[in-house]
Amino acid sequence: MYIAGWGRSGTTIVDNILNSYDGVFSTGELFYLWSRGLIEGRKCGCGVTLPRCALWGDILDAAFGAERPDPRRMFRLQRQAIRVRHTRALTAPVAGPEAEEYRQVTRRLYGAIGEVTGARLIIDSSKIPSAAALLPGMAGVEPYLLHMIRDPRAVTHSWMRTVPQVDRGKPAMMHREAPAASTMHWLVRNALAERLAGAYGGRYRMLRYEDFVARPRATIESLLDFAGVDAVDGPFTDDVTVSLATNHTIAGNPGRFRTGEVALRADDRWRQEQAPGPRLTATALAWPLLHRYGYRARTSLPNRPVRPPAPRVPEHSKLS
Repeated sequence: MYIAGWGRSGTTIVDNILNSYDGVFSTGELFYLWSRGLIEGRKCGCGVTLPRCALWGDILDAAFGAERPDPRRMFRLQRQAIRVRHTRALTAPVAGPEAEEYRQVTRRLYGAIGEVTGARLIIDSSKIPSAAALLPGMAGVEPYLLHMIRDPRAVTHSWMRTVPQVDRGKPAMMHREAPAASTMHWLVRNALAERLAGAYGGRYRMLRYEDFVARPRATIESLLDFAGVDAVDGPFTDDVTVSLATNHTIAGNPGRFRTGEVALRADDRWRQEQAPGPRLTATALAWPLLHRYGYRARTSLPNRPVRPPAPRVPEHSKLS
């Protein structure tokens, strides 16, 4: 199950909860295995640097043996052929040679993850739509797409906050986004994720963060049912509280390191803390999709229900 969308939309907590079920393994943001994990040596969710993580060592050995791909070459392939602007082209049955090389490496990784962990369901929360576009054409993989959305005003507020980056060896702060940049990313990522619905057929699901935190246990169990996995031996102690264990996620929000009991509730600090300027910027720029996803211009009003989009047929599969 690939989680697509824009950052700060609740993907990390959904990812970590799903990881806590029997037969489910979360990779975190697998797209960043090569750059942040193996080149920069950032920390795995278990707390050790990824190159020293025994589990990821076993996965890489199972996937590639002694002939592991050069992380720098894989990063170059991502920069050249798997950019967000290539999303539409990557839904074609055959992509370019660089994209196909990357697809085959990723296929071997997914296979090794299943083999080493014994998981029936793998969660990849990379969020990047161009990487999600490669999955429907990947041999031996049955892909599901979870498209996560959050109110763009809340997303903007989160991107403007100063957040420690705890997966580096030296203290640092996470990258911040200005309101206009964050909202434009929100528009592009969500529009592209929605366009992928047709490529995934009936294996596409849209989920708003606000709906998830309103009914967390019911939502998570619905996602597992959607993917054909029994919701047994899960982390919920009641309908809104989870007990999270250590994971082996790559990259992502610092919340991936959180373990123990967590009470799930909506993060609505933006409603009181956000200045008028960023709120107006996000509202105006997000207007083309704001109402489509049930968000109102006046934030004092409750959200509307949202209907999943009708699947789009990829251009290359249409009859002329």
